[in-house]
Amino acid sequence: MTLILFSSCKKDEDEIEPPRDMQEQSRIDNQNIQDFLSSHYYNYDDFLDSNYNSELIFDTISGENASKIALIDQVKKEIFRVQTSEGNYVDHNLYYLVAREGIEIKPATSDSTYLSYQGNLLNGYIFDSSKAPIWFDLTNLVRGFREGASKFKSGDFILNADNTVDFYGYGQGALFFPSGLGYFNQSVGSIPPYSPLIFKVKIYLVNQTDHDGDGIPSSDEYDNDGDGRPDDTDQDGIPDYLDTD
Repeated sequence: MTLILFSSCKKDEDEIEPPRDMQEQSRIDNQNIQDFLSSHYYNYDDFLDSNYNSELIFDTISGENASKIALIDQVKKEIFRVQTSEGNYVDHNLYYLVAREGIEIKPATSDSTYLSYQGNLLNGYIFDSSKAPIWFDLTNLVRGFREGASKFKSGDFILNADNTVDFYGYGQGALFFPSGLGYFNQSVGSIPPYSPLIFKVKIYLVNQTDHDGDGIPSSDEYDNDGDGRPDDTDQDGIPDYLDTD
């Protein structure tokens, strides 16, 4: 299943809970994410060489793993503001782990990316994954994913004689974000309402986009005010990155 990532799913009325206070929910989600990051580590020793066959694995810090470095000491954080239904803004923390940075370019939040991923809840439940790379237009994905994907660089590939492809140099890591950067009060697939999300990602290739073909990169037209929503400067109901006017 791959559509779980999309931000424009249509849900029945009985699948959407009345929204909670976003400020309070952001605080609760952030604490739950920090608890996970403080109690888990990843297999960082497997990423010390140039072997791109390593898979990201999380485990609890206990017993023989008691001396491992916690994720909380290895992730980076960026704050994004989200507008409430009342028009106010609430800060949300996105945490991201860079196991491999990548060697080529970082995608803008409006670009297309060739990537593989695994989506988890904090309890470890895998709600979606694709080991085989898939092209995704980041504008169609939840905000936490598209903002987080831009923290990694893409890689390159070698075309073999048998027409198979070997990728190398790609960015690899994980994203940890609150429900306010995901689905908030919606129940989507097997994701309960108000769920913080974890995504393990590999960013293989990036296609810098010009959605409306006007000669201006979509990255210059998509979200210049940083509110996470497409800009519509002429207020004609068509986002700038899709508007040829």
